Amino acid sequence: MATPTYTLIDSTTLASSASSVFFTGISATGKGDLVLVIDCQGSNDTRVEGILNSDTGTNYEYVNMQANGSAAESYKDNGMTYFHAGVIRSTSRSLNIVNIMDFAATKHTSILSRENAPAYRLFVRAIRWANTAAVTSLAVSCAAGTFNSGSTFHLYQIVS
Repeated sequence: MATPTYTLIDSTTLASSASSVFFTGISATGKGDLVLVIDCQGSNDTRVEGILNSDTGTNYEYVNMQANGSAAESYKDNGMTYFHAGVIRSTSRSLNIVNIMDFAATKHTSILSRENAPAYRLFVRAIRWANTAAVTSLAVSCAAGTFNSGSTFHLYQIVS
């Protein structure tokens, strides 16, 4: 079995605050999975929203699992115009990891996202993008406010 390799597609460190970050030109002929790593802090406590291929139709649905140290819960959403890519906090940095599976296949795309905001909560989502297009671009943005300068965004492709 081949050893998986993480190949950096693109990386951004914000020199000033911004409300969105874009990754374009993702090869639709690639194989494997994409991994987006977001290490951020922001102007507000809010969610990080992801959009694939500029698709803002109601094509995202997911199951959420959450724990905050004292309680756990789960629920589902469908007909969303974005997927939850993580959380952003104004008082501490958050680490968010998004796995986009089999991104170049012509089938619905599966996504797993995990947000980890210390002293706040851990949130995991299983997401389906109801679109059969290969992923060629990815946008992440704050639902409110901005990412602070120094926030980093790394997009990798895993191949074996």
